[in-house]
Amino acid sequence: MEIKDLAGTSEPLKRLIEVMAEGFGAVSRPYLIKKNAEAKAYEIRVISEAMAESRKLLGGADYEDGKVKMMGSSETPSPILSLPERAANRSEYQELRKQQNIESVCANAAEELANKSDIPEQKPEPEWINHFFDIAEKISTEDLQYWWGKILAGEITKPGSFSLRTLEILKNLSRQEAENFVELGKYVLSDKNIAFYLDPKEYIFKKDNTIGFSEILDLKDAGLINDSDFLGFFFEASTSGSTSNLLYSSLILLFEREKDTPKIENQVGVLTKAGTELLKLISVQPDMEYIEFVAQKFKREGMKIAWAPIIREDGENLSIGDKTYIVTEEPA
Repeated sequence: MEIKDLAGTSEPLKRLIEVMAEGFGAVSRPYLIKKNAEAKAYEIRVISEAMAESRKLLGGADYEDGKVKMMGSSETPSPILSLPERAANRSEYQELRKQQNIESVCANAAEELANKSDIPEQKPEPEWINHFFDIAEKISTEDLQYWWGKILAGEITKPGSFSLRTLEILKNLSRQEAENFVELGKYVLSDKNIAFYLDPKEYIFKKDNTIGFSEILDLKDAGLINDSDFLGFFFEASTSGSTSNLLYSSLILLFEREKDTPKIENQVGVLTKAGTELLKLISVQPDMEYIEFVAQKFKREGMKIAWAPIIREDGENLSIGDKTYIVTEEPA
């Protein structure tokens, strides 16, 4: 499909098709529809299995442009395939699987971009595109294909969102590690500099979830959590009054401080750059009890704490809804 033939296609989807064409060649728009990609994946799987079986029992078959051609008796080779023939069969099957994986990832990206209206003029770097598709062709787990689709959509929407190092870390992430990271994401706070979670012994480990010390260690080994045990996160002392904030899922926490409020510090576990970038892929339901726990940990005399929903995010500018103040006990 030529780009000039894409009349009526949204700009984000046009950019996706351009990126796909640069990554692995010309594409057809129907493969951007998830149900079509899933149907194609099923077709490829069935055909490749059938072709392998036919070569074993009948001697040969060919597949081209949606058609299967059975070879006649005069064309039938020896029932015992030679080593080069077996290697060719394996190569053909692997290429079909790679194409299936790529189309599934791209269908997820298209679904993510469906509600976007515009994109920046800047495009993902060619090196990033090539590296992405080199990895994506090997991703066969449905859950991880969903993540890779979100990454592709995120890079198209905002080039530079995901580094090459982050792609490498995600490539080596197991399904269990990904599930543990999603679970940890329910308790991650962030400001413009870092993403972190409070001492897990005080709240996270007490909840009915799958996160424990061993899972934290696994996520450190995977490169998603800083290897240091705990680091200090703090708000500087306020001499004239100020408002500090933290982001939590779809909410913002506001710490409204009067003048002469002391420095506020807590020990936290910190996500790596890769972990912070992958956090963008996670959508979690806010835990309101956790918000109250965070408020209690940061509460100081002369401070009011509130939360508000984030309505719209435009770069570093946030539009928020009505504030709800949190009532906490005064610290001892």
